[in-house]
Amino acid sequence: MEQVTLGPQDRSEVLRYLEYRGQELPAELTDQVDYCMDQVNRAADPRCLMKIFSRKDRDDYPPELAFLTGEDIRRHLDGCEEIICLAATLGSGIDSLLRKTQIRDMADALIMDSCASTLIEAVCDSLDAELRAQYQKRGKYLTFRFSPGYGDLPIGINSQFAALMESRRIGLTVSASGIMIPRKSVTAMIGVSRQPREKKQKSCAACNLNGSCRFRMNGVTCGQ
Repeated sequence: MEQVTLGPQDRSEVLRYLEYRGQELPAELTDQVDYCMDQVNRAADPRCLMKIFSRKDRDDYPPELAFLTGEDIRRHLDGCEEIICLAATLGSGIDSLLRKTQIRDMADALIMDSCASTLIEAVCDSLDAELRAQYQKRGKYLTFRFSPGYGDLPIGINSQFAALMESRRIGLTVSASGIMIPRKSVTAMIGVSRQPREKKQKSCAACNLNGSCRFRMNGVTCGQ
């Protein structure tokens, strides 16, 4: 995966995390966001892991994923012949940056936290987009990412998911309560199908990420 960093095109997404809704921004706030994005870029060390599991029976999970529970993930993966498992983190440098900044300036810390959330999603989107482009050439379709904690899939399975992914290789661990460390980390599953997956989605024109979309940069959309 190519290096992913935040730039001016990501400013609107950072502001969305800060719950700005189209208000006019003072120049000093724009400068502050840009400063915080730069600090997050410097502190981040994005790393990813991926494992792919085949389903011999499309109505059941492979043995490695027998810990999956709930109807939402079952529906999400219904009819999929492969399951792509992902783990990604920005590294412990981000946690350290946020702790130090909270002591110095809470406003900067809040913005940096939003920047880090934007960056980890951008990292996942970039990897996701590369996968979609590869599978599209093979005539296959991908679901959107589904993470522990979504719907009725318990966040507590993160410990089993991390063990399966051997996530310590990228410095990612999970607490007893299922919380990932470092904080800005993601685990997720994507289903692979021979048929287009029906889903409700906004048009690209209406999307918050229009103009900075990692999917469109790779010649695909998040619905492919």
